[in-house]
Amino acid sequence: MTGMTRRGLNVAWCGLALALTGIIGAPAHADTPAMHGRAAPAAIVQRGQVRFTILTAQLIRMEWSPDSRFVDDPSQIFIDRDQPVPHFTVTTSGGKLRIETASLQLSYVLGSGKFDARNLQIRSRKLAPAFDWHPGDPETGNLHGTARTMDRYSGDINIDSGKRLDLGQGLLSRDGWHVVDDSTSFLFDADLRWQWAKPRGCADCQDLYFFGYGHRYQRALGDYAAVAGRQPMPPRFAFGYWWSRYWNYSDREMRDLVGDFERYQIPLDVMVIDMDWHRTDDLSWDAKYVKRDEVGESVGWTGYTWNRSLFPEPDRFLGWLHDHKLKTTLNLHPASGIPAREESYPASAKAMGVTDGAPVPFEAADKRFVQNWFDKTLDPLARQGVDFWWLDWQQWPNSKLMPGLSNTWWLNYVFYTRMQQTSQNRALIYHRWGGLGNHRYQIGFSGDSVISWASLAYQPYFTATASNVLYGYWSHDIGGHFFAETTPESQRHIDPELYVRWMQFGAFSPILRTHSSKEAGLRKEPWRFSPEVLAALRQTVALRYQLAPYIYTASRQAYDSGVSILRPLYYAWPEQPEAYRATGEYMFGDDMLVAPVTQPLQNGVASVSIWLPPGRWYDDNRGEVIEGGRTIVRDYLLDEVPLFVRAGAAIPMNPASVHKLQDADDGRLVVRVLPGGGAKTRVYADAGDSEAYRNGDYAFTAIETTRDARQAKVTIRPREGSYAGMPDSRQIAVELASAAFPQRVTVNGVAYPRSDDGRQGSWHYDGESLTARIVLPAQQAGATLSVTIAFPDGAPRIDGLLYRMKRTAAAVAWLKEQWEPPVPLPDDVSLAGQLGRLIDYHPEQLAALIAAFDARSAKLVQEVNETRAKPEVKAEFARKIRAI
Repeated sequence: MTGMTRRGLNVAWCGLALALTGIIGAPAHADTPAMHGRAAPAAIVQRGQVRFTILTAQLIRMEWSPDSRFVDDPSQIFIDRDQPVPHFTVTTSGGKLRIETASLQLSYVLGSGKFDARNLQIRSRKLAPAFDWHPGDPETGNLHGTARTMDRYSGDINIDSGKRLDLGQGLLSRDGWHVVDDSTSFLFDADLRWQWAKPRGCADCQDLYFFGYGHRYQRALGDYAAVAGRQPMPPRFAFGYWWSRYWNYSDREMRDLVGDFERYQIPLDVMVIDMDWHRTDDLSWDAKYVKRDEVGESVGWTGYTWNRSLFPEPDRFLGWLHDHKLKTTLNLHPASGIPAREESYPASAKAMGVTDGAPVPFEAADKRFVQNWFDKTLDPLARQGVDFWWLDWQQWPNSKLMPGLSNTWWLNYVFYTRMQQTSQNRALIYHRWGGLGNHRYQIGFSGDSVISWASLAYQPYFTATASNVLYGYWSHDIGGHFFAETTPESQRHIDPELYVRWMQFGAFSPILRTHSSKEAGLRKEPWRFSPEVLAALRQTVALRYQLAPYIYTASRQAYDSGVSILRPLYYAWPEQPEAYRATGEYMFGDDMLVAPVTQPLQNGVASVSIWLPPGRWYDDNRGEVIEGGRTIVRDYLLDEVPLFVRAGAAIPMNPASVHKLQDADDGRLVVRVLPGGGAKTRVYADAGDSEAYRNGDYAFTAIETTRDARQAKVTIRPREGSYAGMPDSRQIAVELASAAFPQRVTVNGVAYPRSDDGRQGSWHYDGESLTARIVLPAQQAGATLSVTIAFPDGAPRIDGLLYRMKRTAAAVAWLKEQWEPPVPLPDDVSLAGQLGRLIDYHPEQLAALIAAFDARSAKLVQEVNETRAKPEVKAEFARKIRAI
């Protein structure tokens, strides 16, 4: 086939597979990414027993084979070696082979055998830090990866053994290099219907991948994503709120639960149903009472037949959930295979040739078993309405059929690719980390962490570090899973403050999912808490849904670049020592820095020390722009989150009315523009739940902003691209945070009127949030929108006013609770606590109202001291006011 490219040859073979579909089974989904194990010939340098493949200027594959036979099959880790060939040179002199790229210089002593410190050397070129590497050199600066589970950890300490959690090696190192030894990983065969694992044929061969990048960490991640596969985007609904609790819910109870979410107007997209959906008879946590089944596994874990006492008609129950726009996942522990008690047993036993009534044995590496497992057992459940699977493998580590093949890793591959083959929806599973390469099969769950402040404090670091192996979609048991056995009975209840703080971290995490163990006191429904806590929880979930366009855009960026949504600060500031020490902070997308509160309140506030990287940052809590490159200390009330956004950034958001992320894209968008400069950004959109995003079915909308004290300008460019179901028009609102009262607003040169009812084609000013909001009518998505907001000369400074308003209102509210009737509060005190409302009534008087507020604030302590309030009340009020 002269002239046909390797990828073209794969397409030809795919066409042949389609023609044979009726004979040999279903092919991969049309949008499933192909594997290209063989590199371009021009990238390969072979000399006898060694072969070097120049994958990028920073990444070289190095193979040694005693019989000069090399591997061109995709491996578990590296699936696409057919990359654009970078420029490099090859020379031979003095018995040494030398290969030079723009970044690396490799030297190998020809004919000297296996790679070792004597015969192989790689030096950096124009990289910082410089390095001179030989096989066996210690990697002292590795920045770690992630772990399979956090089961029974409080923070990073296992409560049983006292050992610290081992996060293993990541791809990034302060040394500037890292080596992945792929010599023993399994390979994929050439079966285009469903590629399967096979062992390597050479036990002595070496297969190494040298990453040399200096501190250009993001480039290293991009190289890895290109060769090891990209982080797939979860469907849009996965970025909503997941409700999960290990509890033997019934059909009626789950309907009541959903009704409460709707009644309290708390958004929800995913309903997780733990293992009690099937029969769990004889299950015991107590080792004295554990019963073993025919294959030696604990009875009750494995099950595929609905518990009809809880769910009398599963089809109707799942249909009801879908009617309420909820996606559903069921928990699986498949170790016992298919026992005789299962409804699918007769068909499964017949298909597998089991005739004696014994269980159909489980073996994930047996393609025949797996195919029948799906055909006879799992796919019928999916047809009932199960949208994706929660794969909770906790049993033996490696395959019995293929020793050394991780069951966790392989099951993740099997479930994910099966969904790609058989479903029109975007593939999604929910599982444990299985090792390098598993980033291709999202989403992870971190397991049963202990309920403690230490666990919360550790999870930001744990989640950020996982991005060093591209595992960018960890979901945690928000609120913690269980109480340590040493926790006194009197304390075995949810700490509301801890739960709020954990939920706030969850809102700024890849996945927001609450979960807990089967214990009556572990009730995390938001409406079970005090009004103050309920309000904080509702606010947190609402913020998550508003931020969904920003998060979804960041997910696309992760797919394209290899840089996860949640990542450490040192990606962007690799030469700043503080970026490595600030383990409680992380970047959330390109523009947001988050430092979750992970300690209890003291005197009503939590004090947080935050390192701000160089540049200008908008303090979202205080409403002010501040300079970075320093460490600051800020205090936070229960409903406040340490969030800092790049000054001048434009954040794409949903309107507050969006409560379901799986709803079709209707073109509504809020662009929140922050003070302090300008920005260029793009907002991503696609169909939300199809694999077609991999092949060009998506769109971007470019947004450009500038903002200073005199004027703000927002330009929204025509949408570029297309996807199925894309709306023809878009309805956009522009919000200017911490803004003065506008003098004039124009859209495409046409003046907009002020209208406090917020109707389309007008603008208004929100006094409670100090936000100018311009509501545009729906317009064709191919049109350019130019919004200009002019501010008057001498407009009052708004920086920091939001913080002073909130804190003063909180101090006044506290004072009212301590006040003794019937004497009213002093007038100035009452009015000082209502500045936002006063501005909302008369925003055109903003300057005068701020001046009056400042005057009142200066004498609040004196006025209260002149009353008959108790001395301790006067003292505490004075402390609160002076802290503002």
